[in-house]
Amino acid sequence: MINKIKYSILVLLTLAAFTACQNDDMVTPNVDAMVAEPGDLLNQTFPSTKVRVEGENLKGLKKITLDDKIDISFNPNYNSDKSFIFTIPFDEKLGSRFGVQPITFLTAAGSVTKNIEILQPLPTILKTIPAVATPGFPLEIQGTWFYNVSSITLAGKAVSYSVNSSSSIIIGLPANAVSGSELVITTPGGKATKSIEFATVILVSDFDGNGLRTSWTSYGDVDSFSTNTAGGPTGNYATLVWTGSTANGYNGSSAGGGSNFLSTSNNDATRAFIDIDVSANVVGAQFAIQLNTIDGINYGYNFKVTDVNWTTKTISIADFKDNYGFGANSAATLDPSKINEIKVGIAQGDTPNPSAIKFDNIKIRYQ
Repeated sequence: MINKIKYSILVLLTLAAFTACQNDDMVTPNVDAMVAEPGDLLNQTFPSTKVRVEGENLKGLKKITLDDKIDISFNPNYNSDKSFIFTIPFDEKLGSRFGVQPITFLTAAGSVTKNIEILQPLPTILKTIPAVATPGFPLEIQGTWFYNVSSITLAGKAVSYSVNSSSSIIIGLPANAVSGSELVITTPGGKATKSIEFATVILVSDFDGNGLRTSWTSYGDVDSFSTNTAGGPTGNYATLVWTGSTANGYNGSSAGGGSNFLSTSNNDATRAFIDIDVSANVVGAQFAIQLNTIDGINYGYNFKVTDVNWTTKTISIADFKDNYGFGANSAATLDPSKINEIKVGIAQGDTPNPSAIKFDNIKIRYQ
């Protein structure tokens, strides 16, 4: 009996020693460093950057998980006992974020978790839409890494903005912005800059005494005309009323001709526009806009009001046509630098009776 007990104790001691030896032989993965390539960032990296992991017992890599939720793909052919390589992803839909976060490596020998810091890249500005901006109008900025935007300035002054996405921002441009002003977008990743070119904008009249044409009169079958009606978009506005008279067959208003609005270099009709704030007493009231040039050429553009509230109507000069806007020949070949008069009236052949059109802030723009 005593011998059996001794034998059992001996077996237990042998098993314990064997188990201890096994535990001594067990290995676990260890990560000494995570190095961004190229460069020398240690345990830090940017999105879409390769990271080289260095350590021991890393063979048989099975899975990489970032921030406890994002699985990272890798090439097992670049895996050894001492190192492996993977690329940091960045996908908002998966919950990617910047800052320090855990990353777990599962290998044949077990798992190990370390912290890695994902740095926000420098933002970039790729282009603006439109390519040539207009003072007082919105401008879309397209680029990359528009995350956590802290400020946007133009010529050193803050501007209003709305971030549509990480690649698109809409900014509000001041009315007095000038070409060559530097736009600066600031994020935690740094600053993106771009020189902004602006269109040439000539104020024809705002009916508050400003612009190149301030003394307006009416003609033709106009019932009444006023240039100082209060309550417009920016102050006074003009009102032209037609009540059905056909004695002349036409009507309108003008501040006369004079010198050209644009310089001789502004000679491409596809780059020239008329901007005018419009309203009316009734939907369907039809505006008739006419352009005259210093050499006696005239083109027209007619449109119906679709909203009695004030809206800004933008018309490409290339869309004007001969025969007071009803002809077949467009003004695509017209030299806009020769325009020296803008007339505003009602196309009385197809408009409600009575029609009262309202207009303000007439501008000619070249971009």
